[in-house]
Order: sequence, then C-alpha cells, then structure tokens
Amino acid sequence: MTFVKDSLKTLGVCFVCLFVSCRPAPNYDALRQQILNLHEMNIDAHMKKDVEFFAKDISDKYFSVGNGEIRNPSKEEITSQFERYLNSTTFTEYRNLREPTIGFSKDGSLAWSLVQVKVAGRSQAEFGTERDFETTWAWITLYERKGKRWIRLGEVSNYK
Repeated sequence: MTFVKDSLKTLGVCFVCLFVSCRPAPNYDALRQQILNLHEMNIDAHMKKDVEFFAKDISDKYFSVGNGEIRNPSKEEITSQFERYLNSTTFTEYRNLREPTIGFSKDGSLAWSLVQVKVAGRSQAEFGTERDFETTWAWITLYERKGKRWIRLGEVSNYK
C-alpha cells in the first residue's frame, strides 16, 4: 500500500511539473505593444487634458518617486494633482526622444517601461503669470497584469 501511495505522489508531482513546463511562453511582442499603447495613451491624455486617465488602472498601493521623495498618493490626490497641472498648462509638444525600452518578467505578469520625452508649452502660475517652458522628462513605470488589463504599480521620474 505504501508503494502505491508513493507512486501516486510521484505521478502527481510529474503531472504538475509537466503542466507547468508545457505552458506556452507569453507572447512578448503582443505584451510589448500593449505597454507601448499605454505610453501613447499617456501622451495623448496630456495633450487632451484627460484628467481621469491618470487615476484609472492604478494599484491601491501605487507609489511615486521623484524630487527626492517616495509618496503613495491616493487616486483622489492624483486626480486633483493632474487637474491643477493640466488646467494650467497648454502643451505645444509632447514626444518621445527615444524609443521606449520595455521589459517583462519571465511569466509576463510584470512589465516596465523606460521612457524619455520632450515636453514644451506654456504654463500659468498661481497668480496668473504665464511662462513658456521646454523640458526633458524621463521615467520608469512598473505594471502588473491582472487578467487582460495592466495596472500601474508606480513610477519613478525626473526631469532636466
């Protein structure tokens, strides 16, 4: 009887190993296109002042790193921040300076994009004064795939 139990355990382990090793590899080309599309949607949301875009599909534990700080803004804080920013800014240019670099975890459940963009336009300060600006931004965005959607886990950004 012990022989039978041990044989069944061994057989079970073999089936699990076989099942796991037979899973097809993720279609990295398709996943890469999805992340590129999200990046293009980000640029488009800036140009169209789509405040809602920036708070949708983010993790409840979303993090933001910049200006020497680590923050965990809520969706409401992100919406408010982008509403102020976009309502006081007119973009004349928002474009990639280099092709985004995109990578994935082995199983395709995590992704990151590394981007560099040129941004130019006009911004309005608190007291109504306006100024032209031109700057370069670079950032890394981390994503987690949930079903067929990508959730933004966080971003690390800087500018010059």
